[in-house]
Amino acid sequence: MSTKQISRLVVLAAVVISLVVLLVRLIQGTAGIVGSLFNTVLGIVVVLALVIIVIWMFSYAKKSKK
Repeated sequence: MSTKQISRLVVLAAVVISLVVLLVRLIQGTAGIVGSLFNTVLGIVVVLALVIIVIWMFSYAKKSKK
């Protein structure tokens, strides 16, 4: 193998490794965004459920008032 072929092989290996690292980081970033979005939606659902429970409690107390 000549020096030119070895240098091409090294550059090709560096490009392939860089692309693999980039792909892995993109997948990790996407997973992080999806996880954060899920946590946000779950938090909103919990807050809405608590508000509904409080409203129901007050309406029940109003109906049961003597």
